Amino acid sequence: MAEATGKSYAAHAADANWAEGLRSYLSYRGLGIKEATDGKVMAQVIRANEPCSGPMGYHYHDLEFQMNYLIKGSACVYLEDIGEIHVQAGDVWYQAPNVKHEVLEYSDDFEVLEITMPADFPTHEISR
Repeated sequence: MAEATGKSYAAHAADANWAEGLRSYLSYRGLGIKEATDGKVMAQVIRANEPCSGPMGYHYHDLEFQMNYLIKGSACVYLEDIGEIHVQAGDVWYQAPNVKHEVLEYSDDFEVLEITMPADFPTHEISR
């Protein structure tokens, strides 16, 4: 839960609320940034709740900004403009607006911080 003090706050890991989201095999933890910025920015932690069973699905998001910081584990990601990248804990990747992408595989301990602008945006599933 976030401790509200105007627009500033602290979100404590001990009070984390993990929820279902876009992908059923992942869990999502909102960090309160969406509410603090009136929907301008979203920050969430995403973690695996099931072993990887293959590519997540080719898609793109209609947004202005998206970056990911890998907290734990490793992954292989395909980005249409640069190709396949392999990332491990501590690595960052930025996805240009509307770039088509797909997580091809991830480790069982996969955990990533994702930041987007705006907070709400459409996801378009497509074929490769």
